[in-house]
Parts: sequence; structure tokens; C-alpha cells
Amino acid sequence: MVINIWKRLSSMTRLAAIALLVLVVAFIGYQAYDFYANKMGVTPEKAIEDYFQSLATGDYEEVYRLTAKTHLTDIYGRPITHDEFIDQVKRVTNERQLPFNEIVVTRLFRHDDSQYYLVELGSSVGGTAGKSRLTVEVHREDDLWVVTYPFAILL
Repeated sequence: MVINIWKRLSSMTRLAAIALLVLVVAFIGYQAYDFYANKMGVTPEKAIEDYFQSLATGDYEEVYRLTAKTHLTDIYGRPITHDEFIDQVKRVTNERQLPFNEIVVTRLFRHDDSQYYLVELGSSVGGTAGKSRLTVEVHREDDLWVVTYPFAILL
């Protein structure tokens, strides 16, 4: 009777150890995946840099491609068309190239499927250097990191 109890306890201990080992391996695997998913290929940081670089150089098609289409609505919730988006971005930039000479992207935090970054845009206007800071939200949409906030689209 005592031997059966020890065998049962031994079996339960082995099963618990195996379950714990599987959980540890799964956790390490997820952490490795998360690390490499954000460091390899098109990263959120690279997408943000491309977004602002495209905005600065007047590549509005690339800005549109890197903007979350699900969030492109007017103040009444109506989806904004491609042409309306391009027209609005042209108005915001006055169809001039923006003088960004430095784009620094720093990760703040992650919430659900979105990631938040502090973006510092350095520029020199009229010989005076300055920096602007803003918070940018990105998320994955069809295997592409897209900017969900901010963009100045109000029709």
C-alpha cells in the first residue's frame, strides 16, 4: 500500500515536472519569437521612420500605404478614400518637403496589438535647430506595421 502511494506520488511529480518544463520552453519560445519578430524584417521602428521620411519627402503614396486603413474615417465615421487622404496630406504639408534631418524612435510600451513610440523629429528652419516630440501608435495589419495615430485627417 505504501509502495503504491510512493509510485503514484512519483508519477504525479514527473507529470508536474514535465508540464513545468513544457511551460518554460513555450515561454522561452514565445519570447524569442517576439524578440526576432520585432528585430528582423520590417520592424515597427522602421515603419515609423519610413512613414515620417515619406511625409518629409512628399511620397504621399508611401504615407498612405503605411497608414492604417481601418482608422481612416472622417469625423462622422465615413471611410476616407485614397484621393481624399492624399489631398488632406498635401494640404497639411502645403505640398512642400519637410526639413526633418533626424528621426529618433523610442519604444514606450505595448498594449494589446498596438505598440506606442515616442518620436523625436529634428529639423533646422531658418538656421535654428529644433525638435518636435509626439507619440505614435502602430499595429500590424496584413503583415505590415502601420501607423494608427496620429494623422491629421479631418474632413
